[in-house]
Amino acid sequence: MTTIEPGWYPDPADPATQRYWDGGAWIGKPVPADAEPPAEPEPLDPEPEPLPAPRRDASTPDPAFQALPPDRRYGDGPPPRVIQRTPGAIQPPDTVPIRSLGVTVGWITRHDIHRILGGRVLAHPGQRFVARIVDLLCMLALNAVVNGYFIYQMLQTFWPYFLEVVAAPDAGDVAVPSRLSDQLWVVLLIALGLWFAYEVPATLNTGQTIGKRLMGIKVVSLAPVKLGWGRLLLRWSYFALPLVCFPFGAVIWILDGIWCIRDQPFRQCLHDKSPGTAVVDVSGEKADLEKEPPR
Repeated sequence: MTTIEPGWYPDPADPATQRYWDGGAWIGKPVPADAEPPAEPEPLDPEPEPLPAPRRDASTPDPAFQALPPDRRYGDGPPPRVIQRTPGAIQPPDTVPIRSLGVTVGWITRHDIHRILGGRVLAHPGQRFVARIVDLLCMLALNAVVNGYFIYQMLQTFWPYFLEVVAAPDAGDVAVPSRLSDQLWVVLLIALGLWFAYEVPATLNTGQTIGKRLMGIKVVSLAPVKLGWGRLLLRWSYFALPLVCFPFGAVIWILDGIWCIRDQPFRQCLHDKSPGTAVVDVSGEKADLEKEPPR
């Protein structure tokens, strides 16, 4: 094996220069091929150290996080790590299943759930059911006051037609009063307007309707952005289904209400899925505030 003696030789990477060979590697700075090289090569300049990343105040949003679309933001940090389920896989430790109607599609860490919910506890489906019953009773009372006259006018038109159908079931088709359809639409539109006025502004301002306030629960956003009119209108549209497309809408409405019983990890109903909301228990927060001594 031939050993090349240390010295200056043409640089194989750049024939226009020459570099110093120390017997095992090229070292030092190259010099022009036609120049008189020094006795010892000049050391290479050290690599510049990378600048430290600027420290970010915890109150300042992460630009990379802010660049994410709203549907990929969760809590005060990046999207959670979702572990997709594969055939034969077992649940990793310290995770919660992502499940809907008993079907597990993956897992999410408990840390991510705690971060997204801000440490709050999810409301129990029973709390949500009772709150909805209270809200329905409030809506009936509100309709009795505001919509009562129009309901009375519709019944005045409908009742003689109903009695005629019952009295002569074999008499053939009985003509439906033409104004009954118009009266029905008036009643439905007023009822929808009252429901919207009752549900959406209250949820936008405090996250609570009367029923939710009595049960100590609250609607919250799973994204780090406040609930706006658009998302809440989408959420409310599920409630309007029974009035808009009865009876099919009523079936969807019932399915929507019971969806949270088996849904994991955020116990969402169908109307929570699209706008990215959840319902949490805030009764403990109220108790803590009452126990706090005055300042």
